[in-house]
Amino acid sequence: MRPFEIILLTLLGVGSIQILFGIEKKDQTKLLLKFIFPVFLIHLFLEQYRWQMFPAYGSILALVFLQKYSIHSVIKFLFFIWMGLSVFLPAAIPIIKMPDLSGPYTIGSTINHWVDESRMEWFTDEDPDDIRQIMVQFWYPAEKVKKAKRTPYVDNINTRIESIGIAGGFPGFLVKHIKLTKTNSYIDLEADSGSAPFPIIIFSHGITSMRYLHTSFAEKLANHGYVVIGLDHSYDANITIFPDGSIADYRSDITGHPDSIIIRKKQINTRASDIRFIIDQLERIQSGEIKHVLNGYLDANRIGVAGHSFGGATSTVVSFLDSRITATLALDSWMNPVPREVIEKGLMQPFLHIGRPHWDDSDYPSNYSLLDALIQNNRGPSHRITIKNTLHMDYCDAPLFSPLVQIILDVGKMNRHRSVYLVNQISLEFFDQYLQNTPSLMLNKKIDVPEFHYN
Repeated sequence: MRPFEIILLTLLGVGSIQILFGIEKKDQTKLLLKFIFPVFLIHLFLEQYRWQMFPAYGSILALVFLQKYSIHSVIKFLFFIWMGLSVFLPAAIPIIKMPDLSGPYTIGSTINHWVDESRMEWFTDEDPDDIRQIMVQFWYPAEKVKKAKRTPYVDNINTRIESIGIAGGFPGFLVKHIKLTKTNSYIDLEADSGSAPFPIIIFSHGITSMRYLHTSFAEKLANHGYVVIGLDHSYDANITIFPDGSIADYRSDITGHPDSIIIRKKQINTRASDIRFIIDQLERIQSGEIKHVLNGYLDANRIGVAGHSFGGATSTVVSFLDSRITATLALDSWMNPVPREVIEKGLMQPFLHIGRPHWDDSDYPSNYSLLDALIQNNRGPSHRITIKNTLHMDYCDAPLFSPLVQIILDVGKMNRHRSVYLVNQISLEFFDQYLQNTPSLMLNKKIDVPEFHYN
């Protein structure tokens, strides 16, 4: 909870105890007027309201009423239950706190809308002339400035909440407070010129997901000297909002046998083409053909790709197709859609897969058998690590949402901050080893990580 939320709830608790033990009403009134109301106003002004605090706001009015009148013990009992709810909600569904950063760089972020005029958009049957367009976000090492505006964790939250709720299986309003999250990145800062050019990481999200769910990953790597690009795969993402206000809704609920490659072939090829298009655009940025804050700051000879779930499959496929990619990371990857040719021939690039202990109880029990076959056929160095007590959604920012997130989402029993740290740290060390020539302690078992199992 935030500082003035804690102070407000503490004062409300003191007021509640006064009522319970029958302390003089005069003292209660003095407490309310001198402390609670000013703290409440400061909280609204500095921290802004959020729905989880509504019971606490109601408790203020209840205390005013209760300290004036003689109230039946049943009403008092109900009030204390209400006070319990006032404390529980903001603690159980807190403002997301992004992980602290240890790297040397300030982080800038900018968002681009790119149109690939060479590809028709097959998701939009209603518009035969539609062409492929995507939203792309950069996180990059930046110059320090005294005053800068933080990058929102999720933009256009009021437009997104319904779709987010549908994807997560909960009411959309539950995530409206995400707009209060303070990220570690700042909008449109100048790039840091000290260590350029920077290696590049392109991140592909999972099906029904979005780039924002991997903000902690992006910030971790940008803070350590990488340019990280996260995209929304239009119509495959939860929802994509373009600058003109038009929306690419989720249209990837393709039905068929869960192990079928055929039904996902067109989809995964589109995703791979999205990433190849981004690499083309990055080359144009580096050459100056496209005006951009990162002109001259990109090292197109050091490009890594990463992805979660279907994004892991995407990063695998695009690495097979495009030799410009230098290293490949897959986070709890859904391997069933990967074409057999890719599995049988393997990858040339260094490859790391990190994921949950098993997929046996999922709809895709053959998932790790396919992964093992790929690794066996890879021609570059390959690593596979499973992390104990994790599930599918531990490989994004979901554990940061709530101490109770595992009740709603596919999150394991590991400490939620620890799981996010381990995923992001081993990802950083993998790319450091193969893009920066800095040997990894975790990858090479130079330090003991009890949660890791090296397969």
